[in-house]
Amino acid sequence: MVYRAEDGRSFGWLWGATVGAALGDGLSMTAFPLLVASQTRDPFIVSLLQVATGLPWLLFGLLAGALVDRWDRRAVMWRTDLARLCIALSLGVLVALGHAPVAVVLLAAFLLACGSTLIRSAAPALLPTLVAREKLAHANGRLQAGSTVSGSFLGPAAGSVLYSLSAAVPFLTQTFALVVSTVCVWRLPATLVPSASRTGRSSIWAEAADGVRWLAAHRVLRSIAVGTILLAASTGVLLAVLVIHVLEFLRLPPVGYGVLISVYAGGSLAGSLLTARLRHTLGTNRCLLTSALLGTVSIAALAMAPNAALAGGALFTLGVATMLWNILAVTVRQELTPNHLLGRVTSAFTVASVGTAPIAAPLGGVVASLTNTSVAISGAALLCAFACIAVGRLPYLDDTKWAE
Repeated sequence: MVYRAEDGRSFGWLWGATVGAALGDGLSMTAFPLLVASQTRDPFIVSLLQVATGLPWLLFGLLAGALVDRWDRRAVMWRTDLARLCIALSLGVLVALGHAPVAVVLLAAFLLACGSTLIRSAAPALLPTLVAREKLAHANGRLQAGSTVSGSFLGPAAGSVLYSLSAAVPFLTQTFALVVSTVCVWRLPATLVPSASRTGRSSIWAEAADGVRWLAAHRVLRSIAVGTILLAASTGVLLAVLVIHVLEFLRLPPVGYGVLISVYAGGSLAGSLLTARLRHTLGTNRCLLTSALLGTVSIAALAMAPNAALAGGALFTLGVATMLWNILAVTVRQELTPNHLLGRVTSAFTVASVGTAPIAAPLGGVVASLTNTSVAISGAALLCAFACIAVGRLPYLDDTKWAE
């Protein structure tokens, strides 16, 4: 059995699920670092939060991709969201009772990220079954815009405000956002796994390896994956020390951290709205190179910014650069990957990028501990600069042969 395209209403449910889940993640995006920083200001210990959220991809990411190519992707998403809802609710209760030391917080972050391995493998693989190929860039832009507004703009800002009321409130509120996501996914049409994916192999790891081999052998996606790894390492270092940089170097209150994350989200929203037009005007290759260059300059500026205003400007520009890269990388991957491999290739791609954080984040924490956060952030800018080399090795992506 093969997939069939669905109507726009189905895409609307996927959009609602994406926005709901992103809002929940946005609430915890500021609440998690602030909760850890309230118990310790050691940069290395704070950086372990990035390890907790990235390690599941190294452990389970490839398995998740193989599973979503075997199972009903809709069922995978709503059941996973339901489990994540229970985890967020449990953490909120423990925080409210005063029984959430750093170890418990890191465990909760780890479990929520385990669920993300399934969600982030299933959702992109589901999208091409809901919209036509020529509309993928536009659809990805709408999904990224919605998730950016809710997960990187409203969520972090609300998370920091709610945290100032009580440390437990952001996590309890996250449960309501995940309820919305679960209901929206439930309303999606049931999907069937493409027949081409049923290879008869008994080992799911063998199927996962097929996705890795296919990605490694593909000239275009391999180069984009290398660039994504470098950018992810840069982001891992930055996020590992950013909360300490904001609280100690810029001397802002906790709510200032949420505001700066929201400023970053504003740049991401602008990038999501501009990507399709920029791709049409500049072409895919120039857009990717522009993204890497903007990222390098903005992170370097953030390292040197003496006040919140300049730091906010740097983060806004970084948001534009990040979203430009993310949308184009996802769109090119969806355009070039056969549907029966899309879950596995997506997970392999994400493992290579998100899985970089558990390695890069502690290094950023160590550098910040030995020197300061500005030096660590400057190192993140250097990693971002190396991504420009990977982009330069790409063939001309708008050549029609790559779409065949």
